[in-house]
Amino acid sequence: MVSPPPAPAFALRVDDDLELVLREAWTAVPLAEVIGANLEHLRAWEPWAQGEQTLEGLTAFTRAQLAAWLEGRAVPTAVRWRGRLVGAVGASVDTWTGTAELGYWVAADAQGHGVVTRSCRALVDHLVRDRGVGRVEARCVVANTRSRAVAERLGLRLDGVLPAAMPLRGGREDVALYGLPADLWGG
Repeated sequence: MVSPPPAPAFALRVDDDLELVLREAWTAVPLAEVIGANLEHLRAWEPWAQGEQTLEGLTAFTRAQLAAWLEGRAVPTAVRWRGRLVGAVGASVDTWTGTAELGYWVAADAQGHGVVTRSCRALVDHLVRDRGVGRVEARCVVANTRSRAVAERLGLRLDGVLPAAMPLRGGREDVALYGLPADLWGG
């Protein structure tokens, strides 16, 4: 019999079907499985997905993100939707400037259900209200209309396009930079 994962050290309940849990050691295996099943989908937009994906690499990344979380420089969460992990939503926090940069991805079968938008909204609420972040940003490949739509649904504003800012698929892609000062965040 497989025992359930331990209670996470940090969790944000979004609604009855959705919660964000801290990316801890227990999340590595299920997230590795989701990444493996969705690798081609992820490689279309995620620079981190371009190389070989291993459990060891994901475990090391998880450890690094936990260290950054303890230092207040990151909020790394796994997305649990309808009882299973389906992706990740997180933020890198520049503690000097008080700016948080969102990052998000989900499995293809979790798209189209509002999972990312609802998760990001809960995370931004946490960043602004509980962590005192002064600005939230998201960077999306210009051609990634789904990712850009999430930023726009959150109310982030297009600040501009950064030419050739992201290495992807053996080339460089333009990046849309979205941002919003915390005092304009309405949740």
